[in-house]
Amino acid sequence: MTTRHAVAKHALITGPVPETADDRAVVLEPYAVDRLPTYDYVQEEYLVSGTAAGDAYSTRILVRRPADMALYTGRALAEVSHIWGGNSVWRAFNRQIMRGGFMWIGIDSQAPSALDLVKGGNERRYAEMAFTPGELAGDFAASIPFTEDPTPEVLARQYDEFKERWWRATPQSFDIVAQVANTLREGLPGLPEAVVETLLFAGISQTGGVVRRFVERYHGHLRRPGGGPVFDGYLPGASGGPALPDVDVPVMEVLGEAEFQSVRWACGVSGQVRGLTHRRPDSAGFRLYEVAGMAHRETRFMSDLDRERLRGCPLPEGARWSGFPNSFVYNALLELLSGWARGELVPPGSRLLETVGDTDTLARDAWGNALGGLRTTYTDAPLSRLVAATPMGRPSWYHGNETPLAEDDLLRLYGDAAGYRRAHSRVTDRMVGEGFLLAEDAEALRLAAEQVAF
Repeated sequence: MTTRHAVAKHALITGPVPETADDRAVVLEPYAVDRLPTYDYVQEEYLVSGTAAGDAYSTRILVRRPADMALYTGRALAEVSHIWGGNSVWRAFNRQIMRGGFMWIGIDSQAPSALDLVKGGNERRYAEMAFTPGELAGDFAASIPFTEDPTPEVLARQYDEFKERWWRATPQSFDIVAQVANTLREGLPGLPEAVVETLLFAGISQTGGVVRRFVERYHGHLRRPGGGPVFDGYLPGASGGPALPDVDVPVMEVLGEAEFQSVRWACGVSGQVRGLTHRRPDSAGFRLYEVAGMAHRETRFMSDLDRERLRGCPLPEGARWSGFPNSFVYNALLELLSGWARGELVPPGSRLLETVGDTDTLARDAWGNALGGLRTTYTDAPLSRLVAATPMGRPSWYHGNETPLAEDDLLRLYGDAAGYRRAHSRVTDRMVGEGFLLAEDAEALRLAAEQVAF
């Protein structure tokens, strides 16, 4: 990392913004917001303003935190809202954020979603919201590349051209993120106990690309007063690109098999990964976990909105939506990254999927499941054949499906259901021991295994 840097400015944060019955914060994706009371968490909205990339801006952040700040651990997880709406990190990590006493900060730094969806959802509440003009969320959502019977090369070119539009539409985003991060170190208005000691920046899918770009182009340039990093660790997920550089804080990259072009192209949608160019050796500050069986988005825990959106999507004969627990993997990796950033542990080495030669075509076992990578009970005590991207058109490609193995196959593998549970328990114990599964989530998997009969 270069020693030349600029001190990132501080954002002006004011609030929290009062709410009434008919004037509430716009929540772009209400997934699991109704879970806040279960963990005694609260949501607050703050206005944020400053100057970024040469222009004034005004936007907002959402904060979810323990109602009793005595339970706050000093750890915070920040994400930016997706360029066309939603908070993918909250969706994947919300239980562990609240179980672990984290503070979550959703930063609306990407102008397309902030202006089109947040401000568009309540013009009066967000009258002052302003960014450098550019494309809006609807412009992107309406033009996601999709090609019938494509070649991988065509898809890759279309997707890369599409992605370049993100950066042209969000010229202020990275400065805003760094400014908000700097200010969070000092707490929030009227809430000095919200001082952040360990600040992590995560993203999934498009926002994973934002985190990658921050690491590549801004981490070494935008710094705290005194020269320290604005973030203490990074978790770019379900994205892709050239191998990331070493920086002076931990970087933990996570990819499901659905991000590979060889898996995604049959759906008519490009994978984020370009061959194997994202791979690099481990270092004192870098790990890469490629997760066998993991789809782009989880269907183990679906909201009512998910069910409605997928209601008309066809599945292959005999298949069902995947029960693969993306969130359980993310929960464990969040704790590994947090401990690594705080100097409390060193995580296990990278886990890479097996491929055919030097291509990105994944090697598979007799059941069709990917070999290598970060392994779970779903691949090492299998009950199904997992498909990480469902090739039945939009929006099903985001999601995986599974086809149960035949009973004769299960009998050959395990002998009986008790044998399956013993095999499942051994894999579960291994994952917990490696740090790839938390005890609370392990118990949920064990309870599900008890219901298996054949």
